[in-house]
Amino acid sequence: MRKNVWKKTEEKILIEKYSTHTIKELVEILGRTDEAVNNKIKRLKKEGKITSEKNPDAIKRAYMQRD
Repeated sequence: MRKNVWKKTEEKILIEKYSTHTIKELVEILGRTDEAVNNKIKRLKKEGKITSEKNPDAIKRAYMQRD
């Protein structure tokens, strides 16, 4: 299976919106699966490109969005 390469613009959006948006919201914005978004976040954190933590409002929304 061919993996979809992340575009620089997608990375930039993910980095900018990570702390203020839930994973579910990022999935909708980027049109990627939750697995793809979570894996990319892990890689960006490891590379030091994501250093911020989730803000409290995003955390509350994430709990409300759980299936």
